[in-house]
Amino acid sequence: MDLVASCKEKLAYFRIKELKDVLTKLGLSKQGKKQDLVERIFAILSDEKAARLGSKKEAVAREKVAKLVNDAYRRMQASGEGDSPSKGQVSSDISNAKAKGELEDSFQPDVKVRCICGSSLETESMIQCEDPRCHVWEHVGCVIIPEKPMGGNPPLPDSFYCEICRLTRADPFWLTVAHPLFPVRLTATNIPTDGTNPMQSVDRTFQITRTDRDLLVKQEYDVQAWCMLLNDKVLFRMQWPQYADLQVNGVPFRAINRPGSQLLGANGRDDGPIITPCIRDGINKISLSGCDSRRFCLGVRLVKRRSLQQVLNMIPEEAKGEPFEVALARVRRCIGGAAGNDNADSDSDIEVVADFFGVNLRCPMSGSRMKVAGRFKPCLHMGCFDLEVFVELNQRSRKAVAVSYLSEELFSGAYNRGPLF
Repeated sequence: MDLVASCKEKLAYFRIKELKDVLTKLGLSKQGKKQDLVERIFAILSDEKAARLGSKKEAVAREKVAKLVNDAYRRMQASGEGDSPSKGQVSSDISNAKAKGELEDSFQPDVKVRCICGSSLETESMIQCEDPRCHVWEHVGCVIIPEKPMGGNPPLPDSFYCEICRLTRADPFWLTVAHPLFPVRLTATNIPTDGTNPMQSVDRTFQITRTDRDLLVKQEYDVQAWCMLLNDKVLFRMQWPQYADLQVNGVPFRAINRPGSQLLGANGRDDGPIITPCIRDGINKISLSGCDSRRFCLGVRLVKRRSLQQVLNMIPEEAKGEPFEVALARVRRCIGGAAGNDNADSDSDIEVVADFFGVNLRCPMSGSRMKVAGRFKPCLHMGCFDLEVFVELNQRSRKAVAVSYLSEELFSGAYNRGPLF
């Protein structure tokens, strides 16, 4: 048995006390859950992490870490405290599965570092999620991907959302209840020399607790597998790699409703397949492979289906939307030209001087009279649409731009409903 495998097996028997003792001697942080402590030690032992940390002053020799682990393990055996852990405990500590009975929320304010690489160690280059309910940190090298392989270090974006927050905004018709498997990145298994796309894959386990199973008995709850392109220009949507092959507990699932060579579906977006029929209590296994040169991440979440009325209720009421005075000023600007205190030389295309102006009360989508007029705040024109018709069509058509824009405006409270003026 090699050094890493031997230490990995022994770490599975450690309690928090032994883990903190090892971290103290290594001069590393002892904050976090038991799983975080295990990952912190194991990250130094792995070849990839050791190579990355080797150039830093705080790098620790793998042999020293292995010696500390062995010494702590012998002390446990000598005191008779090294009882064998259960299978669930090993999976929880080593395979990133949730502890039994734990139901995690969509946002994790107590977690400081949560990266798709699986490491919770802080590095010199970190980037923080912009969502005020999240503010999680990730490694820049893991989530900021250059458009071209040899493009060098890309500039940091003006605003950054982690994969969980992007997923939350990707579809307002799904409410995230828990994350049995947080996002993990796909890794290339082989790099072809003929210029074709490399094969990427990921293989993980996740746990469905009894609490999760009790929720899945209800019709509106499901387990969904999801995948995202890391450097997607449309932030809030799902996307699967080309020729995606998804399997859950050995059962193949169709991840995409498009030809394998096609980048996206007909509506410019992909959906997450419902994998509830193949889910069992306890530990589950999921694997994904695809032939694509782009970088992706995979996750599993427990979701609750929102009804059309529930989505409509999320849209701010008229009192919370655009103030009447602002709307009136905009209308006057559109039909009566600029106000006296505005720039007299303004030559905007939306300014039309007219003695009267007709307003069409028919929805441009359905052709019927609007019941509740809706309009996005960024729009400068007066055109409106029937709010319920717009949301219902988005629920059916699932177009990427419409659903993404609807989600973004819903969660930012920038949607306006109410009278035309």
